[in-house]
Amino acid sequence: MAMMEEEQEEKERPVIFRDIRRYYCDYCGICRSKKSLITSHVLTHHKEEMDEESVDGDEGKEGVKSNTCEKCGASFKKPAYLIQHMQSHSLEEYRFNLEKHLKVNA
Repeated sequence: MAMMEEEQEEKERPVIFRDIRRYYCDYCGICRSKKSLITSHVLTHHKEEMDEESVDGDEGKEGVKSNTCEKCGASFKKPAYLIQHMQSHSLEEYRFNLEKHLKVNA
C-alpha cells in the first residue's frame, strides 16, 4: 500500500524543471538546447577528431562536390564563394603573365 501512495504522490507533483535540451555532441555527449550551439561546440572542441573522420571517410564520397580551391586549399561554405575566390587566382595568373611578357620584351 505504501508503494501505491508514493506513486500517486509522484504523479501529482508539478513539474518544476523540464529539460528541453535535446542536441548531443557525438564526441563527448554534452547536451545543448540548440543545434547551432552543438555545432559551434564541435567546431571549437573536436576539430581534430572531425578532421580524422573526414580523412578516413573520404573514400566513399566520390560524387560529393567540395567547395575547396584546388590551387591553394582554401575551403568555402558556398560554391559561389569558391568561384569568386578562383577569379582572384585568374587575376594573379594574368598579372604574372603580363609581368613576364613585359620583362621578356623589355
